[in-house]
Amino acid sequence: MAKSKRRRRMRWFAIALVGTLIMLMGAAWQFWSSRHVAQWQLLRSVVDADPVGPSSHEIQMLAWNLAILGRDHEVRTLDFFPQYDRGRLQVDPDRLELDPKPWRDALQTIAAKHRLVMIMEDHSVSKHREMIGATLPLFRDAGFTHYAAEAIGESTRSLSTRGFPSIETGVYTSDPQFGNVLRRATGLGFQILGYDFRPFSHEAREQYAAGRLAELFENNASTKLIVHAGFAHVYKHETDIGQRWLASLLWEKSGIEPFTIWQWSAMHENHEYRVVAKALSHSMDFREPVLLMPPPKFERGPANIPDVDAILVHPPDISVAPNQRTVLFPDEMDRISGRWLGSESPVIIAAYPQGEPISAIPLDQVMLREGEREFSLWVPGSAQPNIIVFDQHGRLESTTTRDHDGITIEPLQ
Repeated sequence: MAKSKRRRRMRWFAIALVGTLIMLMGAAWQFWSSRHVAQWQLLRSVVDADPVGPSSHEIQMLAWNLAILGRDHEVRTLDFFPQYDRGRLQVDPDRLELDPKPWRDALQTIAAKHRLVMIMEDHSVSKHREMIGATLPLFRDAGFTHYAAEAIGESTRSLSTRGFPSIETGVYTSDPQFGNVLRRATGLGFQILGYDFRPFSHEAREQYAAGRLAELFENNASTKLIVHAGFAHVYKHETDIGQRWLASLLWEKSGIEPFTIWQWSAMHENHEYRVVAKALSHSMDFREPVLLMPPPKFERGPANIPDVDAILVHPPDISVAPNQRTVLFPDEMDRISGRWLGSESPVIIAAYPQGEPISAIPLDQVMLREGEREFSLWVPGSAQPNIIVFDQHGRLESTTTRDHDGITIEPLQ
């Protein structure tokens, strides 16, 4: 009986955490969706962040900005809910029963069987976006026609007419990894659309989004949709406190059951991930994400396992900005090593496709703090990008010298 009560308390605690996080995201959506946020504004926001006692809302905003500016190792140290003490799972990783599947093989099988697949992202984890981008060719090969993302605020027509994502495209799309997802989706011929809206309440937001996406399936047997959504929007069953999320309502409105996928990465309070990742590291060469389908079950102890069909478990992240940054799929990217010779700090070093303006979303970028000089950038393909430097006030004029060791950037006097 005591064990059952403890589990119920943990479920309610997990729901409270999700609800708090969604409210924070809603407030941020209202703030960001009415503004076009450029790199120097994000940089200024990070510099101005309270390092002593930020609120949960401020911590969330700081995490998003740090992720967009390539400082993901700093995001991993943040405690998003310091007021809660979840404790740690008392579980032996070696006793977990896991059946990891290579993500490519598993997703090919899923794509062949389903018309509607929803993949979750944590808005402060850029590698979740990189992962979703990597799945798009598999879904396109399986006949998927539409890609929808919560964060897109502009119309499909304006995005396709311009030909590249910009600071006007949406909210989290300011992340270079998200921009690369959109470029990839465009190149693969997906119909791209957003489905969110600005006025925020939980019920109205979910109903609106579900209705808009369900319209894609009306009288169109060829539609196959991949949905890129944040957190609990991929829950397709009513929660213990009666909440219904996008996946649940989309299933109801379209009559098509979605296949839902969660992503797990190392974060400050994600103890379940750490236990599973340790077990996987003991049993396999765990250098790429794997799919757990169904999600793992713990023999004892409270566990916050999301109610989804499968979990993409990322390998432990060893990325450290600015020079020891990593990506999930290095064989598909070009690593550019560089050195900043200027005295200004902090600055952002950004790589843009040739011919795109600074209002575009860069291919990659990294923030350099005081005293940092060496950095690395990861860009898709092998084309030489245009390197641009920003400080808190805007673009800094600079020159870039390339040689066999990488690039050197020097400010113009």
